Amino acid sequence: MLRERLNADFYADTELTDTAALSITGGFKSRDGLGDFLNLPNAGVRVGEFQEVFGRVALRLKPRDDLSVTIAYDANNNNGGLRPYTTLIDELPNGFLSQLGWTNADTSADPYDNNTTQADQVRVSNEASGLAITANWDVNDTLTAKIIASTRSSEYKTGLDDDSLAVNLLTFPEVGDADQTSLEVQLNGNYDDWDFVGGVYYFTEDGGNVQTDYFFLGGPFSFVLQQEVTSLGLFGNVGYNVSDALRISGGLRYSRDDKDAAADIAFGLTPMSRDWNELSWDLSASYELEGGMNVYGAIQSGYQSGQFAPRPFCFATWPSCFAASDNVTAINYEVGIKGQPFERLQMSAAIFFTQYSDLPYQVSSTSGGGFLTVPLVVDQDSFGFEWESTAYLTDDFLLYVTLGYIDVDVDQQGGVKPVAPLTPELTFSISPEIHVDMASGGEVTFRADYSFRDDMWGEPSSDPGRQSRIPSRDLINFDISYQPADKSWTAGIYGRNATDERYVNALLNVNDYILKILSNDASEFGVRFIKDF
Repeated sequence: MLRERLNADFYADTELTDTAALSITGGFKSRDGLGDFLNLPNAGVRVGEFQEVFGRVALRLKPRDDLSVTIAYDANNNNGGLRPYTTLIDELPNGFLSQLGWTNADTSADPYDNNTTQADQVRVSNEASGLAITANWDVNDTLTAKIIASTRSSEYKTGLDDDSLAVNLLTFPEVGDADQTSLEVQLNGNYDDWDFVGGVYYFTEDGGNVQTDYFFLGGPFSFVLQQEVTSLGLFGNVGYNVSDALRISGGLRYSRDDKDAAADIAFGLTPMSRDWNELSWDLSASYELEGGMNVYGAIQSGYQSGQFAPRPFCFATWPSCFAASDNVTAINYEVGIKGQPFERLQMSAAIFFTQYSDLPYQVSSTSGGGFLTVPLVVDQDSFGFEWESTAYLTDDFLLYVTLGYIDVDVDQQGGVKPVAPLTPELTFSISPEIHVDMASGGEVTFRADYSFRDDMWGEPSSDPGRQSRIPSRDLINFDISYQPADKSWTAGIYGRNATDERYVNALLNVNDYILKILSNDASEFGVRFIKDF
């Protein structure tokens, strides 16, 4: 299936004075939908349709040689139709949708069409705006100070009619918003063979979401979730050049996170609070080989604060189910090499091993007590390999290759061995590019891209009976473009997902039915024009 698409964007910059410069970026994106809302002929929007407007204005001031300030404001606004998804109903006797007499024959025949009868569900939107200020001050020849401050606001409207049926059984319209503020202060120093960076980072966010008149086998009900987060980080890193070829460095970071949450599922607003803190560290070394190749090794510890259940519809166990998980910690070991081993080859390769503790997987289920999304906390080991390269087979024939491999081992939980969700074992891409010189002095470029993503599991279970395996997918893109001798413009034709591959992005088995979130990227063929002034 083809759909209309229109993209337009621009970038401009100018010097206002000797000490001030301005840049402006803006654009518009529009895509037609992939399906229809079958029971809402006057919806005014199609499944997967969207239109986005975005822009950014940046002002750079340099009042003195040792001081510069950049002020940037950006905003975007996106409106469209509910993204494509479908539902697989459990037709066995224990499935409650089946008990009510519904079968998969009652869902839309085309999974990209939608059977909802809820007019308030079909339109989705998001908009955001932010202001950022970055100041750099050269204190002296060896010290530099930097301040990065920003504030941002966002809001969205979305939802899901889980049952995919022409009935109001499981519908969850949702609106939400968030306000964020951050401040970072750095001091950088460079003394002969020594260098360092140290500073403090502060972040706060106040946000929430509301589901008004949602239905869960009855209703309407209302759900409210609010959360305020405050984070503080103190960090420092010191590097030392042992020789012209060898550099070593080490750092420490202290993090503290405080979260105040409150939720109302039917019993009034119930508050919860928790805080976490952790000291993390890193050690690294790099060595430059003869010929310009660089080898490196690093050991790093990581930390992420715990989280409250995002969908605590747990009527039978309220409020004990509305609790935060422990903080996540990890240690990562990595060695790699990068550079140009041969005249016509640039490459980078890395091997890593990561040990996670208290890593939460999101698990959702339905029951007579409600719809509940909770974290399944596990310990996990991940081993992986990454490769990126550009080979200049001739002066006019290039080959780009990427490869990723990851093997994940998760500790048993209650005698059952989980799997890492949404984690493909193998990914790779191959992109040949050919340049052809024209008699006029111009150049034609032919490029093709093939990418592969291995199969994966949509949830932390490999039980075949849960039908949560997401098949592999491969995509083919192509691009043919022309540039004149002065390189002042580019014109071309392109194809994205040229074979119209339809695939599943995510899959959620909630026991009584399976939600399949479908890709919103169908085949696209078009023309492109770029002009430099």
